[in-house]
Amino acid sequence: MQLLFFYNCFAVSIPFAFNLSPLASNFKYFYLSSCQCDKFLLPLRQLLKFVMKKSILLFITVILCVASSWACTSFIISGKATPTGRPMMFKHRDTGELNNRIAHFRGPKYTFIGLVNAPSLDGEVWAGMNQAGFCIMNTASYNLREDNLKCKMDREGELMYKALGLCATLADFEAWLATYPQPWGVEANFGVIDAQGGAAYYEMNNHRWIKYDVNAEASGYRVVTNFSFAGRQTEYKGWERYLTASAIMKEAFSPTQQMSATEAINLFSRQYRHELLGVNYNPQNAPQYIVDQDYIPRRITSSVVVFEGVTQPQNADQTLMWTVLGYPACAVAIPIVMHPDHIPAYMQARDLSATSGPTLHSEICDIAMLIKNKWIFPLKNSNGKYYVALQNVLSSTTDRPSIMHCTHLAEQSVINAFTPLYASWIQGQITNEAFYASYDQLATRWLQVYKSAFSTYLTK
Repeated sequence: MQLLFFYNCFAVSIPFAFNLSPLASNFKYFYLSSCQCDKFLLPLRQLLKFVMKKSILLFITVILCVASSWACTSFIISGKATPTGRPMMFKHRDTGELNNRIAHFRGPKYTFIGLVNAPSLDGEVWAGMNQAGFCIMNTASYNLREDNLKCKMDREGELMYKALGLCATLADFEAWLATYPQPWGVEANFGVIDAQGGAAYYEMNNHRWIKYDVNAEASGYRVVTNFSFAGRQTEYKGWERYLTASAIMKEAFSPTQQMSATEAINLFSRQYRHELLGVNYNPQNAPQYIVDQDYIPRRITSSVVVFEGVTQPQNADQTLMWTVLGYPACAVAIPIVMHPDHIPAYMQARDLSATSGPTLHSEICDIAMLIKNKWIFPLKNSNGKYYVALQNVLSSTTDRPSIMHCTHLAEQSVINAFTPLYASWIQGQITNEAFYASYDQLATRWLQVYKSAFSTYLTK
């Protein structure tokens, strides 16, 4: 039995025994050529020396704690910094439950649509929007908790579910938090936009929150991963992804050019870029395999959601939730409209009356999972699950197009069909009834478009 420890792009296989001589004799392979990484390596070397002197058990505990941490990458762009005045909110979700789907709910005040874990029946969502134009998401934080209470934690999904049913604005959300019983059972960064131009992050633990108004950001946006800026700097998680996401945003964002939801997904969720290591893979330089460590797309990525907000409360029904169910390189973004009667069937549970089992899965997510497991993470022995078959993802051959080519082909078909229809609707050129009728017709075809684009992969 072995334990695989990753440090950036390097992997060290440590025998599950007390003999660490193979590690010690090959210790030089931990050194990177970049002096920028030295500050990360020094604590690592000290930890390993301590472990070799004391106990392998401590080392295993530390590594397993890190390995079990779930993570997300997110950003909010203020409507004040976009040509249309519409805010955008992005969440790339990494989690232990890879089967996700879309569901709708009726809260005490508002109907809402949310991203849920497939086995979940009710009571939590992991991103969502409601009929008032209020949208919320979260990323886990690991440096903000200030107590040792023995209370139930990881209740972020429950908090968002309740907020979506009750809140229309950031002010509503803040007022509701004042009444929400403590301890909240959360340690997270919550992103919120509303139909009145509000856009903010809230760093929250069991008892307090700190607000960061994105409308006040000089850059016009804010990037957040898995640490809280008000928390302990020595316990940052997701710093490497924060560096990459910040670099992408700095290059791609322009207040004079609207970033589309699918552009955001391509830039952040489908780039194999690692800012710390200085790599950005493409079809020409892609190796056969890379180690799945600290890229934004990860083996534990389950979905991506991008909210396109509105500028006025009366247009709240025009809020969009572009949703990718599954690993982004092999899954397409589908625009979800804020109407519970017009959610594509393949984005929801296969059986809406099911209470357990695979019929709670989304059909389109199941297809993406099949492609991912067979073609992107094909190695099943030893530590193979930690390796991405990057040439399959990025590079076409004479026998097959690349996975990314298939994704772009299918997604472009969705964009080409939906964009003019949506534009006609929000410009008042067609009625609500005409929009929803046409949307339903288009959405029904998109599943087959997706399957056709991936026919080479689904028939082999």
